[in-house]
Amino acid sequence: MAILDLDGPGARGPRHRRALEAFLALAAGALTLGFFASVPYWPREWTDRPVPPPIVIPNAFSVLANARPAPSAALALPPDLGDVIQRRGPNGETGLIARESAITMVRLRGTGDVVAFGSVPPTAAVGARVDVRGVSGFTFTDRGLTIVRWTENDVMYEISSRTLDAARLVEIADRLR
Repeated sequence: MAILDLDGPGARGPRHRRALEAFLALAAGALTLGFFASVPYWPREWTDRPVPPPIVIPNAFSVLANARPAPSAALALPPDLGDVIQRRGPNGETGLIARESAITMVRLRGTGDVVAFGSVPPTAAVGARVDVRGVSGFTFTDRGLTIVRWTENDVMYEISSRTLDAARLVEIADRLR
């Protein structure tokens, strides 16, 4: 093994250095070309990969093909009823949050009232009973906030407002999609 000192006292001029760099580049290219040229001659067991099994696509008679789609826990207000002011998570976070867990605040067109709705953790029914979206719900007032809650597909929803009464909140909830 030899050590080549390019900058030492016995170093040659810059022309020799360029020649050495060109030689090393050509040698690296030749090695690379030789490697790729030898690949077809390697033993087959080195390069064989197992073929994955084919993907089976269920036919129309599958159990899953006839199942109803999973219900969505996300509610949305029709665009003609109001404009979304803000979306927040249950703990007040903003940004990229799932629609299913978002609490949406909407300003109603015409009246300017602000309404908040979204899914909430299940709670015991307290207050007056009301029919909301074809299911039984309940309404109550907490610190000046009128709240209507109901359960659909095992998800409890809430709609609330400081300015609207329970009857108007039920009307708005019935229009949610």
